[in-house]
Amino acid sequence: MKRRDLLKASVLAGTVALLPKVKAQGAFQNTPSLGRRYRNLIVFVYDGFSWEDYAIAQAYARRRLGRTLALERLLARYPSGLINTYSLTSYVTESSAAGNAFSCGVKTVNGGLAVHADGTLLKPFFAAAKEMGKAVGLVTTTTVTHATPASFVISNPDRNAEEKIAEQYLAFGAEVYLGGGDRFFSPEKRKDKKDMCAAFAQAGYGVVRTPEELSRTNATRLLGVFSDSHVPYEVDRRFRGIKVPSLKEMVQAALPRLASHRNGFVLQVEAGRIDHANHLNDPAATLWDTLAADEALELLTAFVDRNPDTLLLLVSDHATGVGALYGAGRSYLESSVGLDLLEGQKASFEHMLRLLGTNPDAGQVKEAYRSLKGVALEDAEAQIVVEAIAKKAFRPDGVRYGIQPSNTLSWAMVQRNPSKPDRPNIGWSSGQHTASPVVLALYGQGLRYLNLGLMDNTHVFRLMGEALGIRYRNPVMSEEEALEILKARPVGMRHPEDIWA
Repeated sequence: MKRRDLLKASVLAGTVALLPKVKAQGAFQNTPSLGRRYRNLIVFVYDGFSWEDYAIAQAYARRRLGRTLALERLLARYPSGLINTYSLTSYVTESSAAGNAFSCGVKTVNGGLAVHADGTLLKPFFAAAKEMGKAVGLVTTTTVTHATPASFVISNPDRNAEEKIAEQYLAFGAEVYLGGGDRFFSPEKRKDKKDMCAAFAQAGYGVVRTPEELSRTNATRLLGVFSDSHVPYEVDRRFRGIKVPSLKEMVQAALPRLASHRNGFVLQVEAGRIDHANHLNDPAATLWDTLAADEALELLTAFVDRNPDTLLLLVSDHATGVGALYGAGRSYLESSVGLDLLEGQKASFEHMLRLLGTNPDAGQVKEAYRSLKGVALEDAEAQIVVEAIAKKAFRPDGVRYGIQPSNTLSWAMVQRNPSKPDRPNIGWSSGQHTASPVVLALYGQGLRYLNLGLMDNTHVFRLMGEALGIRYRNPVMSEEEALEILKARPVGMRHPEDIWA
């Protein structure tokens, strides 16, 4: 039997071995130890979140809202560090490979969920926690079947097979699933016409689709799908009156249901649309989804304070964009003025595009920017937006693989006057993921003097395992082995690209 076949057989058989003391894949990095165990674990993923996103939200909260971020207070008082994000064969990861690193403790190729490129299945961490008797919850602002939550509970060679993932969720049997993605559960929207909502209800879940239903239900197990696709952006929920629950409200529904379980729980919360907003180069959507995540974080830290047997692990899976606040004016004295102008932005590009339709005129575009983005476009800029929407003539020319036409809509309103901003002085390097290290932070009792330093993203798996006393090892694949497999794979078998990676 080949080595990989043997490893595959051991994982499928559920074999659990003591985790050996080996360094993470990749370059040498710190491998800190918690030094204690916890009963409950909360993993809060800020998807696509960079330090630039943090800086903008921190400054806006202080300057316009008169408060400090819960994240700022956490970083000031509790252990924090950096993680490298690269996947097995690429220095730029996407969310499934990043999620696999967290959940399985090994590097994988971009595109699959808890699986190696040769089909070797990996055991996700929440599956191991469930075997220990822990209750399991997934809460996200993306489709609930999206890559980050799914990577913690199931294996699938294609992260985009969300109809199949919905079926796998039913078989897995987590206590709470909350997010978007009704089209993967409703019979009239699924390709196979299966009624997954009815199947979940038959299995004892309360199935809810609105904020009111979420607040009223007394079901102990929950499936909540609050939109056809991803949950709308917080800026649209807050300022355009779109009726979906906030991330905080979903967390509020999940926590008491999970906390009632005798053996404790594991919960993943994902602020997933920060990533999407950065793909779109949309400053208002990024800002307000970050602020919404902070409200949920405030709730979670309060829960940890009341329940000191709980560990909160906050992590970003990768950076996206990256949208930075640039200096403006002589000696950058006008920089903060440009930040203030974000206050006039009251809708996302996603919402704006729905209103404009497929063939707007320049006047409609200028009015949309004025009323929704607080920006007065020039005639030539408005025409660029018209051509991007109607004719797919995208700008800037150097970013052809971003998310269009939204990247062009963003480019049309960038700061043009470096001496005195009349628009937010925020700009993006791309509409794609980047390779920069990102944040990891811990919150819980007995952690104040822990030094995290720089880690590999696979070390998140080890921290989670130490927290709950769960020790096992997934099979490791080398980069060389993976590249050979990818080289031999027919083009038609490659995983389809996902613009919301």
